[in-house]
Amino acid sequence: MSGTCMTALPAKYFAAGPYRAEQVGPTWWGVMNKSGVNCLTFAEKPGAVVTDEAHAKQIADEWNQTTEFVYPPDPYVPPVTGRLTDEQMAKYIRSQRFVNGRWASPIVLLGGQQSADAINAWVEE
Repeated sequence: MSGTCMTALPAKYFAAGPYRAEQVGPTWWGVMNKSGVNCLTFAEKPGAVVTDEAHAKQIADEWNQTTEFVYPPDPYVPPVTGRLTDEQMAKYIRSQRFVNGRWASPIVLLGGQQSADAINAWVEE
């Protein structure tokens, strides 16, 4: 892609051509996928989904000539955590008490190894 449309990408998981420019407001234009969904996004302007007529038509033409889109990596990467063992989960479930109309545990789960340590440290009554 070239020019001012360089950072325009179809919304991830909605990249399904053919694409067409379509008016979506008095002066706003979007780029629709084959299902008629406006899939226009801009990498440098998160949340922006419209542009002017000339750019929308240029973007649609460029996308129709593109066979593969390269997306930037997702900004959030979930942390790698260890799973609780069956014994730890059973101990956590046994710690539950019905208090004021809801189930509660004295063990505070903080995620990952911290949760496993908290469960292991709890002494059953």
